[in-house]
Amino acid sequence: MNKVRLKLGLMWIFILIQTATMAKETIAIVNFDVIGSNYKESQYISMVTSEIRKLDTMDVIDKYSVAELVEAKVQPGKKCFGVRCISELGKSLGVDYALTGSAELTGEKLSIHLRLINPETQKVVESDYSEYLFEEEYIWKFMEMSVKSLFNKKVKLDDLVVFNFDKAKNAELEGPKIKPYNLSGPRFGLSYITGLNSNIIQSSAPGGYNKNPTMAVIGYQYEKSYLYTGAVQAVFQTNVSLTGLDQQLAIPALSLLNGFRGVKYGFEIGFGPIFRLKQVQKGYMDESNHWIIEGENSDYEGVLSNRLDSRGDYKFQPGWVWAIGKSFKAGNMTIPVNLYAIPDNDGWLYGFSFGYALHK
Repeated sequence: MNKVRLKLGLMWIFILIQTATMAKETIAIVNFDVIGSNYKESQYISMVTSEIRKLDTMDVIDKYSVAELVEAKVQPGKKCFGVRCISELGKSLGVDYALTGSAELTGEKLSIHLRLINPETQKVVESDYSEYLFEEEYIWKFMEMSVKSLFNKKVKLDDLVVFNFDKAKNAELEGPKIKPYNLSGPRFGLSYITGLNSNIIQSSAPGGYNKNPTMAVIGYQYEKSYLYTGAVQAVFQTNVSLTGLDQQLAIPALSLLNGFRGVKYGFEIGFGPIFRLKQVQKGYMDESNHWIIEGENSDYEGVLSNRLDSRGDYKFQPGWVWAIGKSFKAGNMTIPVNLYAIPDNDGWLYGFSFGYALHK
């Protein structure tokens, strides 16, 4: 019988220990000192409360209960931001921790300071001071980052490089709204064909085009950012274009580029495959250096090669494009200017393009 009682007693003690271990610690957000911001103290308290509850590590005391106690304990006209005063309020509320904070907006810098105080020891156990490049629509994001930092939770690197004041300024960003920027938009320019292809384009002989090797290009570029460090942005770019409309031609092309752009100075480099629709004809060069197309000489048994020919069939020809450029800012518009080159055994193609991208 005694053994049974002993076992039941041990089980009861174990249950009590487990219950105590599983119980969350309690916290009260006592007050918030606000300087220069359009947001009120109650709004900052609501934001902190919401972000702590999202972490799901502590039980947050209802803000109305805290407000009633502060009103009863703190004399009108006096402030309670010192550790001793906050600790006394925390003891009255019976919480494990009390939190006090401040937010000060100076120019474009928002400073948020959070302090976590143990009422029993009357000591600050955790503190976080963060400065943000202010943009009103991101006030919740700033509070989320400060609360995560206070409780040693991971803050996304993408958020730090865009919103942290020092990091953003070192990269010379324009503020948080730079994050969604991209240079998608129309493109205009000129291309110039060299080598054998240039000769064929200019030739009035059979197979030639009797055109100028310098042609107008019009197109559209769509891009998507997949990496952003604040100073460098990596983007995937898709460009569709038509070349030669100024000379009654319409040569389509599709390029898929991987690009890297420096945010500080606007320089960029891109490279990737390109697919162009070209008229290609099989043939060979005879002893007189004349181009003979397939079928003109039935006795020829040598190797045939493909080259540009106005009598040929349309085929998509793969290639590779290298591009460099720089972006210029003008208000809420960015003007990208690029130079590019497409290697080809029969003559490289060089091009110049510019465009614009509007930012909301």
